[in-house]
Amino acid sequence: MILKKELIKLAVEATDSEEALRIVAQGFVDNGYAKDTYPQAIVERERVFATGLPAPAFDIAIPHCDSEHVIKPGIGIATLKDPVSFQMMGDPETILHPKVLFMLALTEPHGQLEMLQKLIGVIQDAELLEKMGACKDVDALYELMAPVLG
Repeated sequence: MILKKELIKLAVEATDSEEALRIVAQGFVDNGYAKDTYPQAIVERERVFATGLPAPAFDIAIPHCDSEHVIKPGIGIATLKDPVSFQMMGDPETILHPKVLFMLALTEPHGQLEMLQKLIGVIQDAELLEKMGACKDVDALYELMAPVLG
C-alpha cells in the first residue's frame, strides 16, 4: 500500500503554498520516508514545475520531487484549512487555490507516471473529491482513498 496513513494531514493551516508544502513535506521526513533535503526539494521543484490542477469539485496540487530525496515510497494527502495560491501545471500564469494536496515520495521514475495516472482519475471524480473534502478524520480519509490509490 503506497498511501500511508501517517502521511495524511487534515486542515493544515498555512499562509501560502510554500508553507503548506514545507508542513506536509516535513511529515515525510519525520516518518522516515524522505531525507532532510525533501522539503526544500519539494518547494524548489514547485517553483520550476507547478503542480496545481483544476478539478470539478475544487482545485488540487500534486507536489513531488526527484527520487534522490526519498528514502522509501509513500503518498500523503493533506487537506488545507484555507486554500492557498498555487500556479497551474503547464500554465504558471493561472493561479489556482487547491483544497487538497497529494504529495508523492517515489523511488522509481516510472512509478511517478503510474501514480499520476491514478490521480488524474481521482481529480476527474467530483463525487470522490467531495467525499474527501468532507472527511473529518485521518482514518476516514485513508479508508476512502486506500482502495483508489493502492
